[in-house]
Order: sequence, then structure tokens, then C-alpha cells
Amino acid sequence: MGRSGIMKIIFFGTPEYVIPILDSLHKAFKSTSGESPIVAVVTQSPKPSGRKQQLEYSAVDTWAHKKHVPIFFDAKEIVLKNIKADIGVLASFGAIIPDAVLKYFQYGILVIHPSLLPQFRWSSPVPAAIITNTNPTGVSIIKMDNKFDHGPIVTQFKEEIKEDDTYGTLRDRLFAKSADVLVGMLPAYIKGKINLKMQDDSKATFAGEIGKKDAFIPPELLWSVVGGQWSEKNNEWKIPFIKNYSLVPSAYSLDRFIRAMQPWPIAWTNIQLNAIRNTQNDKRLKILKAHIETRKKSQETQNEKSYSVS
Repeated sequence: MGRSGIMKIIFFGTPEYVIPILDSLHKAFKSTSGESPIVAVVTQSPKPSGRKQQLEYSAVDTWAHKKHVPIFFDAKEIVLKNIKADIGVLASFGAIIPDAVLKYFQYGILVIHPSLLPQFRWSSPVPAAIITNTNPTGVSIIKMDNKFDHGPIVTQFKEEIKEDDTYGTLRDRLFAKSADVLVGMLPAYIKGKINLKMQDDSKATFAGEIGKKDAFIPPELLWSVVGGQWSEKNNEWKIPFIKNYSLVPSAYSLDRFIRAMQPWPIAWTNIQLNAIRNTQNDKRLKILKAHIETRKKSQETQNEKSYSVS
């Protein structure tokens, strides 16, 4: 702790959806004079964006600028410039933390990871949970070690996936709730009152980085499901970014996949604009949402499930 008695924290993060964590830390642990516990942030450097290629700064960068908190784009600068801090907090940073930085903090670096580790380590745990219908999912707060998403678990909480959750809505909710959990457990963690739990590596699953190509739905699969012609006897659909995982195509699994690709990279397929089959004539069709509805064919018959995309 610093002379003022407040906790000194360095935050590693980048996107808008981690701002609730910064806000909660600032509000909970600031001094009576208003001094922030966040002594520095490390975030991704600004990148050219748009037609005019103007520099776009990360949400964390913008937050720190408004609060007059020092901003760094390279984690090693924390050590080189001897920025005094008790603990690091990392949420969606987007870069590897060097060993020298990992060892720099008295209480280590706490990582906020949106899955119930060791389930869905790596980059895309939230889309993976939706696609695989892993319900409930949750958040793990772990103490970082030198392996990716491998460190001991400090605490976890569970969260139900709603029927209409997208990657974006579920992700935002998980990080918002993790802010309150983090603030609640930090004092006990600093005092050594929390028993850390090692992860069971034998139960680890993995969800890697998603690219635009991973959001592709084969057109024959899409239209056969929409038409109700797909059978479980057909080949399974391999999901590349989830290690060793394939889906059995159905209206429900397709719906989950489309929701897991929102708001990025957005599910897509190819459509044929010419009666003569020619891949050069194919156009990309973005699929923004899907809907499963149940309708009655007649009073005497069973309900019929239909599926639509838009």
C-alpha cells in the first residue's frame, strides 16, 4: 500500500466492456481526497481507423486520460519506469505479459476470464459457451502464472445464458458483474484470507481466436436446416476455433452459432445469384439474427418448428 493507505493498482485492458471494472475499482478504493487507486493503465496503442485513417484510442486509454492516470502501451515500461503498485488487474488486454512484469507485483496480477476455468481457456470463451450450450457459464478470477489462463483460481461465479443472449450481451453482463465480485474479494485476497484453488488441467477445454472465416455457415447446411431437411445422420459441422469440437446441425445449434457471432465477426454464408453454378457469381450474405418459432399446423396435428434467418 502507498503512504495514503490506498491500494495501488495497475490495470491492463483495452475495450469498452471492461470499463465497469475500472469504474468500480476507482470508486471502491479511492482515497478520501479523491486519489485514484489506479496508478497506471497498460492498453493497446491507438490505431488508424476509418476512411481518413484517424487514430482511434482504446476505451481504457480514454478513461485514463480523463482521470489523469498515466497510460502505457508496453507492459515492460511499468518495470523500466518503476511505477509503484501493489497488484495488477487484467481484463481483455490483448497482449502477452512478460515474466519481468508478472513478477513485479507483490500480490501478482489477477486475470478476469469469462468462463468457469479450466473450461474454455484462450481467447473466445463467451462465443464458445453459447455455441456449445454450456449453461451456466461464468467468470473466473485467477492469479496469473506463466501459462495462458492456467493460474490458480481466486474466485468464480456462475451466470445463466439467456435464450436471446448474443456474444455481446453475455460478455457485457459477465464483465459488469465481475467488477462487483472483484471489488468485494480484493481486500480479503490482499490479506491472504482466500485459499487459491489449482485448476485441473485434465478437464481443460480451449477456444482460440475467432476470425471472419470462422463465422462462415456452409450454404447447403443453412438452407437444409431452414427447410427442415437436415438429419443428425448428416456430417457434423466442425467449429474451427473450439478445439476438437463439432456441432450436430439443427435449428437450435444454428441459432446459437449466429448469436455467438454477434456483434462480431457476424455469421455469413454465400448465396448464388446465377442459375449457372459459378463461385465467382456468389455473394456474401451476412446473417444478423435468427428466429425459431413454433406454429400449429392444425388442431389435430403436433406443433411444427420453423426457422427463419435475416
